Amino acid sequence: MKKRYFLALIAAMLFFIISPNYTFTADAAADATHPGFRVEGRYLYDNQGEKVILYGVNKMCTWTDKDGDPSFKEISKTGANCVRITWSISDTAKDLDTVITNCRAQHMIPIIEVHDATGEWSKLTSLVDYWVKSDIAEVLIKHQDYLIVNIGNEVGNGNITDTQFTDDYTTAVTRMRAAGINSTLMIDGSTWGQNINILQSCGPALIQADPNHNLLFSVHMWWPYMYGHTAQEVIDELNESVEMNLPLVVGEFGHEWEESEQGKIPYETIMEYCAKLNIGYIAWSWGPGNNPQTFLDMTTDSTFDTLNAYGTEVCLTSDYSIQKLAKRPDSMLTNLPPKMPSEPLPYGNLAEGKMVTGSSVESTGYEAANVTDGDLNTRWASTNTDPNWVCIDLGAKKELSKMIIVWEAAYASQYRIQVSDDGTTWTDAYITYSGKGGTEEISLDASGRYVRMYGTQRYNYSWGYSIFEIGVYGPESELSTSITPTVAAFDKNPSKQTDLIITTVPKDNTLIAIRNSTDVLVNGTDYTVDGTIVTISKEYLSTQPFDETIKLTFDYDNGVDPVLAVAIGDTSPVTAISPTTAEFNKYTAAQKDINVTLSSTEITVADIVNGSYTLVNGVDYTLANSTIKISKTYLATLSTGSVQLTFTFSDGSTAILAIKVIYTVPDAAITPTTESFEKRAQADVNVTMDLNGNSLVSIKNGTYTLVENTDYIVTDTIITIKKEYLATLNTGVQTLVFGFDQGNDATIKITVTETIPNSILDQTTISYNSDEAADVTVSITLNGNTLAAIKNGSYTLVAGTDYIITGNTVTIMKEYLTTLTDATIKLTFLFSEGANQELTLKNTSVVSSTLKLSTQTNAWSSGYTMNVYIENTSDLTVNSWKLTVKKSDFAITNIWCAQVTEVGDYYIITPMSWNQSISAGSSVNFGFQGTGTPVADFTYTLE
Repeated sequence: MKKRYFLALIAAMLFFIISPNYTFTADAAADATHPGFRVEGRYLYDNQGEKVILYGVNKMCTWTDKDGDPSFKEISKTGANCVRITWSISDTAKDLDTVITNCRAQHMIPIIEVHDATGEWSKLTSLVDYWVKSDIAEVLIKHQDYLIVNIGNEVGNGNITDTQFTDDYTTAVTRMRAAGINSTLMIDGSTWGQNINILQSCGPALIQADPNHNLLFSVHMWWPYMYGHTAQEVIDELNESVEMNLPLVVGEFGHEWEESEQGKIPYETIMEYCAKLNIGYIAWSWGPGNNPQTFLDMTTDSTFDTLNAYGTEVCLTSDYSIQKLAKRPDSMLTNLPPKMPSEPLPYGNLAEGKMVTGSSVESTGYEAANVTDGDLNTRWASTNTDPNWVCIDLGAKKELSKMIIVWEAAYASQYRIQVSDDGTTWTDAYITYSGKGGTEEISLDASGRYVRMYGTQRYNYSWGYSIFEIGVYGPESELSTSITPTVAAFDKNPSKQTDLIITTVPKDNTLIAIRNSTDVLVNGTDYTVDGTIVTISKEYLSTQPFDETIKLTFDYDNGVDPVLAVAIGDTSPVTAISPTTAEFNKYTAAQKDINVTLSSTEITVADIVNGSYTLVNGVDYTLANSTIKISKTYLATLSTGSVQLTFTFSDGSTAILAIKVIYTVPDAAITPTTESFEKRAQADVNVTMDLNGNSLVSIKNGTYTLVENTDYIVTDTIITIKKEYLATLNTGVQTLVFGFDQGNDATIKITVTETIPNSILDQTTISYNSDEAADVTVSITLNGNTLAAIKNGSYTLVAGTDYIITGNTVTIMKEYLTTLTDATIKLTFLFSEGANQELTLKNTSVVSSTLKLSTQTNAWSSGYTMNVYIENTSDLTVNSWKLTVKKSDFAITNIWCAQVTEVGDYYIITPMSWNQSISAGSSVNFGFQGTGTPVADFTYTLE
């Protein structure tokens, strides 16, 4: 392991051992482009400045429980602080909103990713198209305070270059930012997520390209031993990421790739070193759904109680398990605002709250009673059969004029509305053979105590019948009181509580009472009436159970009683102060006050205590509005280590601020940390120092200490390394170490090169004809070099005899050229410095070609026909050719496009006048008919 990796690991291990559960804060607060999580350095922080290290699991929601229920509730039992949610670009904005909401409701960070481009780089654009769609982007922006968006799962195979990765993800990030998506964006490695090297190479450039500089990178460590991976590789790569300050998370890993010894993955090492290096991990996967690799499912049915051995180890029992590492930031511990209930059917609904029976039910949760509960989010679903029915008992015989049915997608294409006085004998009030689904409003002229929908044919034979709500109306409905609104939300957070104001249209009815199930509200206390205005007091509403929807029935003396549905939520901060952890550096130049925000303006601080010492208001701390400032002057008096300040409030409650007190001299920093120096184009190298209160003591190169004002010059915080010194260095990487009076050294790596320019021939190929006796000349751009020699193979041409030099022109003498017998020779020009150059000479008077022969034989009458092709594969023209063929067991009886003569046992075939010349790369053909046995590879000589 590299020394610097080892030091980084030791420091991280010491921190882990001393304070494994410590959480620190960043100074940065939320802003327009960082409304939620933000990345600083290699760490993730929430919008309160609390550092967050992600420890959780993957859950395949798009293919199993799309709303994450009950999976998120079960995962929450592990203590996980995040869930990476598998999603698809075919999923709707409504479903996306639901799954993110349900994850956040369990106080876990939702990390949403789309799985449609796994291994396919060409589909990256389609993923971004999905994210920036107006309805999808609207959902992401709605949840941006706590959402992380993983742009795509494992996009790209093993052929993606650094340039592709950087350019295409820059485009993707830029498009998403332009669409108003300001959440932290996560980017997987290529090679199906496994390529950590591309993240290390391209990550820094991508962070700079992001307008928000808010990116996380995710490697999927599917690194089994069978593919050459090792535990040491895991350690080395994670350490390298730490050293380069890369914001990294291990976004997927499992315990094995296949059920064999070689298929095992060093997952214990992944978990251990992620923990020791403060790198997050997200294990694959909660399950079920891995097929055929079912051994990667942590559970059999998505419940905590069915965790298998692998899941139990990762989630609970390992020293580096999720339960022992994960900390949910305070910002995630508050509850979401209450969700407004869905609007009910119009007032006067005779069926609301009435008894219901059904012919069948698909499964638990889809009971018949759901069609009259006033909630359009619940539904009845039957079995997959015909017929099926659902029946409402109105309690007494009613005159009926209208019925409203709100269907789910599984609607009836043919059905009847039937009425009965006794529930036994039925009369058809309406028949349709063309049901349309959706919301159907049906006119009736009937009466009865019982009314039912009797389905005779389903729209889709794969489904049963399913109805969200049924409304029944008659003359009595028109006499009923209406209220506005019919739905409301109430937040129990003391700073957000308000009375509910309800406007009534009572007609001739009188309000007798308001009921909450069997409880009767107290007039004048729980509510007041002023004419047609009813006010439900916040004091009453604050007593109602959190995370439920209560239904307040307005009991009038006549007509159908209206119902007000109120969703009860509570966004009260879980802790009275934020943050609950902080760090203070006693080094003078680094000292800062610590600011703490009170969660409510309705609480006041009674005192702040450190052990037996009570801090003095106005001296040790000050209070302005809801912000408490702990003075750096007081903090500087504390000993290094852990300190707890206990806040006691006026209501008797307490809160603790945990402070880690350190004394660390901030390191000086230099820019740049890498540079280059070319000896043939010398220039000084300038280095800018950020001293952070330190002073430069020396600059060293190995054991040599550079001399100020000779080797370098100091101008304020600018160091100029003189080119005269740099020119003395050997080529290669030279490391200069800047030593300071305090803190760690800083280094700059200078790559020293001496690039010798090559000489250049103005021509690299020259044709000549030795029969014409002419010199050959070539011009040379010497670039500061001199011609040392010219060689033809092992022979060195004689200057002044075989060639002469005139300025930058070399003349190859004709007397030498006439001695050459080959059609092509290569002369090598050697120079005093730089690379050799080659000149190819082609003698056009010498035919040196390569003729290639091929044949095609076909049966013909009592003999055969053979087509012969002669191809010139050389780069010179062949002026004539001759083919000599041994007769063997065949005889030529007829020939075309050539001439044939017999000489002993041979046929001599020669061209016609018009096809005797074959240019370079071209071919000619001829053919003949013959008898006997044709042989494809007959004996021949081609010249």
